[in-house]
Amino acid sequence: MRFYPIKGVKEIIMTILLNVGLSPQELKEAQEALNVLVELIERESEKDKVLESLEEEYYDRFKEVLYRFVRKETKLEDVKKVVSTLLMLKMYATSETKRGSFEVISTYVVVEEREGDVIIRDFNISWRKLKEIGFYVIILRSGNTYHIIVPAPYIDMDVLKLFEVSESVEMRRSVVEEVRAPVGKFTGLKPSREVLESVVAEVLKNLGFSVQTNVKLPAKGGDIEVDVWGVKAVGGTQFRVYVSCKNWDRDVDRQIVDQEFGRVLQLYQLPHLRILVVKSLTEPARKAAFDDGFFVIELGEKASVENTQEIYSIIYSKLKEIFIGITPDKIMRVIERLKDALKELEELT
Repeated sequence: MRFYPIKGVKEIIMTILLNVGLSPQELKEAQEALNVLVELIERESEKDKVLESLEEEYYDRFKEVLYRFVRKETKLEDVKKVVSTLLMLKMYATSETKRGSFEVISTYVVVEEREGDVIIRDFNISWRKLKEIGFYVIILRSGNTYHIIVPAPYIDMDVLKLFEVSESVEMRRSVVEEVRAPVGKFTGLKPSREVLESVVAEVLKNLGFSVQTNVKLPAKGGDIEVDVWGVKAVGGTQFRVYVSCKNWDRDVDRQIVDQEFGRVLQLYQLPHLRILVVKSLTEPARKAAFDDGFFVIELGEKASVENTQEIYSIIYSKLKEIFIGITPDKIMRVIERLKDALKELEELT
């Protein structure tokens, strides 16, 4: 990589544009714009000011064009990591435009070439990987010095919206495909308690948990029976879920919530997530459940063999929302906090 005369840059840009699928009219407009830009730069002594004023005036158009080349199928979380890394790189900027485009030179960051790729080692940025997802960061070489130029649209939070839309569409498609309960899975079950527990267990299995129903777990003062107990391996440790199912005709009141909270605290293996699945709660019970750290699923009706598909869909959608929102890193932090809490309890007793 090396610097090119300005006219050479114009030819390179047009060569790139010919290969990205623009229409003949768009190519003509691009060529005319480049000709004007080259003329302005060649006759203007303060070239940086010319470029900055052009960026300021045409920023929205500039952003729109750059966003055309971004690979929309890239996962939102991956893009967030890229944007976060570029923002950290910006702290070493030697120059910056009003809109936020910036330049970093290799005097301040470690850069190395490797098999046709350029790596900004301190930030684990690969020029090739950025290009693959459509982030056209410019890296030029002059002698032994690298100049890294990051266009402002790549650290503009609007870029995340491109992926948020595609990810939500994919998520909805996934829910439609996965949310249906297995046909005939719950026929022959006894009414009331057994139906709801079986539906919850099936949902957790489909979300990757090992599940037990009506299992007796060791607790202070003797074993406690748990309606549904789910365990999933996360980062080399176990993430535990406690579910209490109240498949009643009436509202669950505050006293029941307090009892469930007490039962949870008696367990030797505390769950990382505690869930109440009910037809409905009284308002005081709802507030107590929230204060006690329960995730509550109110179904609006009692579960029966006849409505298992609807009940399965509600529970699956609610729980999937949780486990999409809780990344493995967050789960690990929850587990570590619980370990600290247990240690403090042991010291107090």
